[in-house]
Amino acid sequence: MAVFLRRTGALRATPFLMAAILGGCNGTGMTQTVRSMQGGAPDPETPAFVVQSRAAAPSGYIPVGVTPPSRPTPVRSAGDVQKLEKELASQRDRTRAFANRPKPKSGYDGSIPRPAGAGNP
Repeated sequence: MAVFLRRTGALRATPFLMAAILGGCNGTGMTQTVRSMQGGAPDPETPAFVVQSRAAAPSGYIPVGVTPPSRPTPVRSAGDVQKLEKELASQRDRTRAFANRPKPKSGYDGSIPRPAGAGNP
């Protein structure tokens, strides 16, 4: 019977303990409370120039859910397109010529004997 009473008492106290624990984590006061209990100083105030510079400087990031404006695509003239096509064709021809170049023959003529015990003959 005593075990049953102890168990029900613990079960009754659990919600109150959980509320106290979770309530202590609420807000920014938790760190200052712990610091003051340990004898430390409170957080220093942020200097005014830091607050002003952060508010005025752009972040460089696009906020979530905001679509950036589309960039204008410059129209290329026919001469520019033909020049680019010639440049790409000449690069392709140079690459093909390099791939099809004659390969140098190996300088090994088989005259060096294999060492004894060098694996399969």
